[in-house]
Amino acid sequence: MTLSATLIVLLSALAHASWNLFGKSVNPSGAFFWYSTFWGAILSSPLLFSYWDVLQQLTLQIWTLVILTGVFQALYLSALAAAYRHGEMSVVYPMARSSPLIILLVGALFLGTADRITAAAVCGILLIVAGCMVLPMRYLRDFRWSNYANLATLFALIAAMSTAGYSLVDDNATRQMRALPGLAINDGEVALLFVILQAWSALAWLSLGVLCQPEERRLMRVLVRKWRSTLGAGILILGTYALVVWAMAYAEDVSYIVAFRQISIPMGVLMGWLFLKESLHGPKILGVGVILIGLFLVVLG
Repeated sequence: MTLSATLIVLLSALAHASWNLFGKSVNPSGAFFWYSTFWGAILSSPLLFSYWDVLQQLTLQIWTLVILTGVFQALYLSALAAAYRHGEMSVVYPMARSSPLIILLVGALFLGTADRITAAAVCGILLIVAGCMVLPMRYLRDFRWSNYANLATLFALIAAMSTAGYSLVDDNATRQMRALPGLAINDGEVALLFVILQAWSALAWLSLGVLCQPEERRLMRVLVRKWRSTLGAGILILGTYALVVWAMAYAEDVSYIVAFRQISIPMGVLMGWLFLKESLHGPKILGVGVILIGLFLVVLG
């Protein structure tokens, strides 16, 4: 990874852990993330007029990818909300963040791009996942599969698979956008434009989910009064993904970006301890340490 990509992803990781803290502490629900996505889409929509000429250049394949990334994004936010309702942020967040790495490694093998991933990076990714495996334990001697057989783990894994899905789609779509002949915008603008389109696509799919659930419709009315929290989360969500998609332009393989984004895991664990008063027992500290070693290997790779 280049220095530019590293710095961009570091900033993105801090923003990502922060909006997850908002979601967990205020109201982990589809309604909360609907409002957050709504704010991001509305506030950024005036920029679409600035890129009207670019929008007309987008191919049918790119528009299809915009729709697909919205599906993955909506599924990710809905599953993440469900996971937070059933578990601690300092456990759910690392699981949801680390699992996409294995999925993307397998995807790289099938897509024939595994040769671009170094041995150090692979070792780092495996260490990150191993570190996350010990996070739910209170004592290392208590390791058993029943620690993971719960709804929090299930929804965290669904969120993780969705993350892997939109990461691959976003990388594909923005590469196609940058390859358009005569494109008059830079890589940063491509990232920003795509994330705005992603926000509107995700909002449409989230709307379907919220409308189909009476409890979510009730929460929509409750959360109107907490607009400052949803606004703050919306700005952070939009900024997070714009930075990540931008960083993809500086990396040889999207797996590097998704891997190094896991620097937000220790940030999330620390925020859960400081602001939500979650426990910080031995295995959790050990897990974070192993994750940091894995991240170091990814950066070296």
